[in-house]
Amino acid sequence: MIYLYGYDNNGYDYYIREENEKKNIKLLGKAAGLSVIGYVLVQNIISLLIFMTPLGNYYMNNATVQSVVTIFYSVLSLLIPFGIAGFFLEKRTGTDVFKFGKPVSTSLMISATALGFFVCLVGNYITSGFVTLADYAGVVLTSPEYAVPEDFAGRLIYAVSVAVVPALVEEFAIRGAVLQPLRRYGDKFAILASAVVFAVLHGNLIQAPFALIAGIGIGYAVCITNSIWTGVLIHFCNNLYAVITEFMIADIADEKMLNLVYYGVMIALYVISIAGSVWFVVLRGKRRLVPSFTVLTESRKMKAFVLTVPMVIGFIMMLYFTAQYVDFK
Repeated sequence: MIYLYGYDNNGYDYYIREENEKKNIKLLGKAAGLSVIGYVLVQNIISLLIFMTPLGNYYMNNATVQSVVTIFYSVLSLLIPFGIAGFFLEKRTGTDVFKFGKPVSTSLMISATALGFFVCLVGNYITSGFVTLADYAGVVLTSPEYAVPEDFAGRLIYAVSVAVVPALVEEFAIRGAVLQPLRRYGDKFAILASAVVFAVLHGNLIQAPFALIAGIGIGYAVCITNSIWTGVLIHFCNNLYAVITEFMIADIADEKMLNLVYYGVMIALYVISIAGSVWFVVLRGKRRLVPSFTVLTESRKMKAFVLTVPMVIGFIMMLYFTAQYVDFK
């Protein structure tokens, strides 16, 4: 017997489930898109407030002031829009969006941090290759640069602005408000979709490819350990590594000595992260990502998530800022 829409009874149920999944994923996409738009708007409002006051001159000429302002940028532009979206989705979906609870195992979290950091190290090399290929093609890619303070207090604030604050607020936003509600549609989809948003937020073609790779590694570690704190640790370690590298470049004038110290640090980090990754595989045991029980395919889920009006607008806004860091020879 044929029923409405040309499906039999089972087919009609399938159609209803498919439409419900698409509708719910679109809702999550809209929330993420509005958060991206809010991120851009809050940053621009803060910029206007800074450069319309005498603080603008201090910002342009003082590295420590830049670090302090960067902290406010990060906190306000991410916590406000993504926090609102997260609390809305928590009530709407019943999901524990901000899963900052205890991981399933402390040992697993530490080893997963090593794995995630290893992914970040590999991501750095892949990104470097991408930038080099772009340069060969006549496309010059740049990213925002900030002056490194020379005094101890300034460097401490700089480290907090680069390593501590982003690790907390970006994980709150991406692995919290974006990833957690998506997990009901499969961890693999949630990890990839949140990594895409994470990449777009960086607003330049040097940091974005790296953020996509790192976002996949961090998302995997968060899902396996069931705690956003794992993502915070990976994020912190990666950004602290970047800060220490900048300090080394600023302080070691001798190029041979700089290379010796740098490669010594890199070898040590690779050894530790690879050993930790092996430890992770042993400790993980039978723990796996939550599989997808959806009727929608992975590509259709991603299409439903990305192709919403707020998400498209958010992407276009970020592409505009990305274009400011692209030049041609």
